[in-house]
Amino acid sequence: MAIGAALLVAACGPRPSAQVEKVEICTEVGDYGMLVDAIEITVANPRSLKGLTAADFDLVNNVSGAFLDAATGKPVQPYADDGITLSRKGKVLRIQATPFNKAGRSEGWFKRIPWELKCTVDSALNVTPEAVSAEHIAVLDECIHGEFSFGGLTREYMLHLPKDAKGEVLKNVPLLVWQIGGGEYNRDMMTVATANRCLVSLAKEGVPCAALVFALANPNYHYGASLFPEKIELIDRNNALQMAFIDTLIADGTVDGSRLFCAGASSGGGCTMRFMMQFPHRFKAAIPCCAMDPIVPIHKVDEKYPGQFTDDVEKAWKSDSVVYQWDGTDMVAGPMDVDAFVKLPMYFVHAASDNTCKVASTYAYSEARKRLGASDDKVLIYSDEDLIGWGVSPMMAHFSWVPLLDDYSEGSPMQWMISQF
Repeated sequence: MAIGAALLVAACGPRPSAQVEKVEICTEVGDYGMLVDAIEITVANPRSLKGLTAADFDLVNNVSGAFLDAATGKPVQPYADDGITLSRKGKVLRIQATPFNKAGRSEGWFKRIPWELKCTVDSALNVTPEAVSAEHIAVLDECIHGEFSFGGLTREYMLHLPKDAKGEVLKNVPLLVWQIGGGEYNRDMMTVATANRCLVSLAKEGVPCAALVFALANPNYHYGASLFPEKIELIDRNNALQMAFIDTLIADGTVDGSRLFCAGASSGGGCTMRFMMQFPHRFKAAIPCCAMDPIVPIHKVDEKYPGQFTDDVEKAWKSDSVVYQWDGTDMVAGPMDVDAFVKLPMYFVHAASDNTCKVASTYAYSEARKRLGASDDKVLIYSDEDLIGWGVSPMMAHFSWVPLLDDYSEGSPMQWMISQF
């Protein structure tokens, strides 16, 4: 050892073992749950962090947030390269890494092996999920979380508002309102907000658009809901509440009332259809994804002849369809504005192998609208190969909202929507 280095060690002494005061994680909403982006460790003595390098740390059981490896089509494995980088500010050590599944590595269908952070030079800096005391969620932490009452209902919501480079909220921006799926009905707001990337998709892309989602209680919306007026009335009542809240955002200049968009998946795809049937003149475009059947029975029934579903939908929209509107006292049934409805552009999204909400609904809706005069609609049907490319197993082909919310390439549904801003 050089004389100068020896004197330095003698003067300063060896790096003391860390005394951890707290561990926090920074996360983001992934396609199938939460992803960990960084781990922040606060220690009592900043000297215990000196000299540490990325090579001193290893993450285990850290896998991506996908079901399948797009390159191999097989289940995801722990990263070969954790992508760890270190930064230090005072007593806080930040360990940035390639985002990994907060739930850990999957083993079989129901077992998860927790992730771990291991430090090869100081075991006091080892971290397990149990040691985490706080979580900071990208985008969601900045969202407005509140309640809104209308038409006899009270619902929770989360609203993301884009900001400028100075951190000031932009005014009169476009708005995307997302309709939740049946798996999120009657659930808490955070479950709704983290079920998919509906609130964070546009924000992560840097698109200056507001995003809104409500935690809806819709216990009776299921296959065949169209056969029960009370079920349809509740769907429309939930939509009326959302529209009333949007009107408050328009009134105070938060969003631009001429640039309203709606999208949703599964039951939310069906609710998107109902929303557009109620308020076709208020929205600029809509994206129904793997839509359910709140118009005519399509799922859990067989066609009596090829094209029956399309015929039934066309007939419903042309002459039989009833929508409910709030008249100031109650929801009142009345006819839909067919002309405005078919002029509203829609981009239908579905997966060919979807066994939860079969693709027949998208074909029936899009073809019936075409018969009624719709000329600006688009349809995107994902093949099994397409799904694997987005990390979705064909066994879970219902998850077509994953590529929908992840894909901003030219011609994609999200880019199509943005082009109308």
